[in-house]
Amino acid sequence: MLRILTDFGETLLVLFGGVVLIGSLAHALGWLLARRGAVEFVWRAWNVLGAIFLSTGIVGMAYAWVAFGLQSGWGSLLLGLGLLLASAGIWMLVPI
Repeated sequence: MLRILTDFGETLLVLFGGVVLIGSLAHALGWLLARRGAVEFVWRAWNVLGAIFLSTGIVGMAYAWVAFGLQSGWGSLLLGLGLLLASAGIWMLVPI
């Protein structure tokens, strides 16, 4: 019973740490983009940034598959990050 509680506590701490990390990164990115120069740069280079994100994501997914294998921890992590980058790149390139 104690082992189940410690496993549950560890899982909660990892999830809470992830939420704090994502929240702090989002806050820092929002602060950076709120500055006028950064906003103008992103607006001008929107398609270029989308293409870079898409290609980096695809290369990351391929590297995760070839180098680590998709069943390993590092391969799965890299695959997830590549998928996030590729989907962000696609949404930046698709006209609304």
